[in-house]
Amino acid sequence: ARQTRPDQDPGGGRGRRRGCGSGDARARRERRRAGGGVYALRNITINYAENRTRTGAAGAVEAVVVAMCAHASDASVQARACGALRNLTKGGAEAEENRTRAGDAGAIEATVAAMLAHAADKGLQERACGVLRNLTTSSVQNESRAFKAGAIEAVVAAMSVHADCALVQETASVAIRNLTGGNVKYTARAGISGAVEALVEAMRRHTESPGVQSSACVALYFLIEDNAENKTRALHAGAKRLAKAALKAHPGNKRVVHEARDLLTQIG
Repeated sequence: ARQTRPDQDPGGGRGRRRGCGSGDARARRERRRAGGGVYALRNITINYAENRTRTGAAGAVEAVVVAMCAHASDASVQARACGALRNLTKGGAEAEENRTRAGDAGAIEATVAAMLAHAADKGLQERACGVLRNLTTSSVQNESRAFKAGAIEAVVAAMSVHADCALVQETASVAIRNLTGGNVKYTARAGISGAVEALVEAMRRHTESPGVQSSACVALYFLIEDNAENKTRALHAGAKRLAKAALKAHPGNKRVVHEARDLLTQIG
């Protein structure tokens, strides 16, 4: 009897190699297309406000969210998608429509899911923090969505896992500020989640970074404002000493000086 090689069909014809079935190949092609598509969107919207407006109106925001949901386990697709969403939603008033579209399309929930699924991916985490930062800029509705989706906890986790990355720390610090928005319930959740300690640790580890110092000071200022428990956490973690250190380390940086002094005034 004629014997069949492992890479042939039992019927004797040339079959598919094991692990390379048509379904697997189709899935790989779809992932490549999705990754390439969101990467292209990321590139054409980096520094072009007009392209962000055009692509947003054409349904790009919704398409990126669909790609994220369809390829949730693919870190590359998720990272590129977060990069595209971050670019599509950055800016001032001209980006408000895209931010609204993103919130309505489920971008916040998809971004948090990506952060939880790919916690070790530093680039993805930084981009995802940027997405959350943008989407919660002056948007009470998106702040609420982010709160319900666990965005605060996801950002704090990113700060903990990638404590040595200044870029993650800076972007996450701004995200924490926007995610809490002076809301009593949100600032309380942030405190319980370890946000105060994470921000102080960012200042401790990245004394040379004016971006980290100023962003962390701002976030801490609003977390301890009218919140005695968060103020106590900040004091115990060493926020007062580090704010003074920031003043000494960056005396010529107006933003650092301003934010550090404000934080010191708030701490008392």
